[in-house]
Parts: sequence; structure tokens; C-alpha cells
Amino acid sequence: MSKLILTLEQLHLLRHRAVEDLSRQLSSQRQLCQRFEKNISALRSLACGMSEAAGTSAALLTNHSGYKRNLQRVIDWQKQEQALASLEAQKIQGALLEEAKREKSLELVLDERKRQRAMDENRRDQKNTDAVSAQCWLRQKLAQR
Repeated sequence: MSKLILTLEQLHLLRHRAVEDLSRQLSSQRQLCQRFEKNISALRSLACGMSEAAGTSAALLTNHSGYKRNLQRVIDWQKQEQALASLEAQKIQGALLEEAKREKSLELVLDERKRQRAMDENRRDQKNTDAVSAQCWLRQKLAQR
């Protein structure tokens, strides 16, 4: 029985590590999503700032127009990357949930096995105590005769 418990403990440890690894991955992926959001926000504010700073020169207007077009391309690219990162975060979160369920179910089985083992040891100890008490009682009875 103890060999089974040791095996279950090792498996539980492996599952716990998998949960921790997935948690770290999810945290990292969420930080990546936040970085994309900050980038998009910064690029939008930069593009809006260009409208306010526009001059009256035709060459300056052309340069601003090209610059805003390039900024919009970068914003669109960042949005795509953010969407992909968000999907990846959802995928990791689903895997984390599944792994956490596996870990919890294994933990419950392990706890039950440990509880059963402790009960068995207590019963065995009680039987030994009862046997010793019975022997003492019999010796006293025999000694009284």
C-alpha cells in the first residue's frame, strides 16, 4: 500500500508542477496581451497627435499622410498580434483548468489512500494492544488460581 501511495505522491508532484508551469505561461501570455494593448494605445495617441500638428505645406501634409498610413499599418499588425496572443491565452487557460482538475482529483485519491492507510495502522495497533491486554488479563487470572 505504501508503494502505491509513493507512486501517487510522485504523480501528484508532477501534476502540481504542470499546473505551476501552465500558470506561469498564462501569466506571461497575459502580460504579452497587455503589452500589445499599450502599444496600440501609444500608436493611436501618436497618430492623433499628428493630426493636431499638421502644417499647411503640401509636402508636410503628404509626409503626415504617409506617416499616419504607416502608423495605421503598425496598429493593425499589433491588433492581429494581440488577437493571436489572446487566443493563445485562452488556450493555455483551458489547459490549466484541465490540469488543475486532474491534479485535484489525484490529490483527493491520494488523501483517501493516506486516510485509509492511517485507519488500517490504527486498527492493527489496536489489535496488538488488545492482544497484549488479553494476555495480561489471562496471566493475572492464571496467577490468581
